Amino acid sequence: MRVILCALWAILQVSFCANGQTDSIRVLVRGRAFDAADPNRRLDDLMIINLRTNQGTFGLADGSFQSVVERADTFIIASTGYEFRRICLADSAGRAEYFLRVPLTRLNVQLKEVAIFSPRQLDAIYRDIEKLGYRKRDFQIGGVDALQSPITFLYQEFSRLEQLKRRNAERINNERRRELLRELLANYAAADIIHLDNSEFDDFIDFANIPEQYMKTATQYDFCIHVKRKFELYRMTRGRKF
Repeated sequence: MRVILCALWAILQVSFCANGQTDSIRVLVRGRAFDAADPNRRLDDLMIINLRTNQGTFGLADGSFQSVVERADTFIIASTGYEFRRICLADSAGRAEYFLRVPLTRLNVQLKEVAIFSPRQLDAIYRDIEKLGYRKRDFQIGGVDALQSPITFLYQEFSRLEQLKRRNAERINNERRRELLRELLANYAAADIIHLDNSEFDDFIDFANIPEQYMKTATQYDFCIHVKRKFELYRMTRGRKF
């Protein structure tokens, strides 16, 4: 009897190990996401996010994408303005490569722009956003020509003091960018567009990684939709409901 039990235990152990090894096998996932109503529509910010690693990659504007994942991984395919799709291949037939066709359904987002915000407050924030950035020349001795004054030019380019000046200017500009983003997030949170505590603002700003150029060029509506979409992904990767 003891021999039989030991044999069964050994078989179960081998089975568990085999399943674990199968789940950890890395596979290539390729495919194309597309607008379910308009398959030829561009998807300019298609994202593929692995929920196990909290890391992601961008797809191409034509909707094509590829990513290497473990078979047991759950990953999300998302694009601004669309409902996300959650995919796991654990129950699929084992293979080294998968090709997926992923239709995305557009979100129906309603924003009460007049009732939500004070226009003067938002306009003031966006005026400050337009002022973001700094010019490298502002932190140089002058408009130095590399050929006419090579020593001065090299000093400005490579001296520790001048490098420190430029890094300080970058730091100040970045801190101002984050400060303005916190103001916008506070407005969006007050309007129930996103649900963030003040203590989460900095973590969300790091996660969203919104480029300064996009902040300066996007319309208020597009920016708001972009932040809302980033917030949805943020909550999914943090394992919390919203």
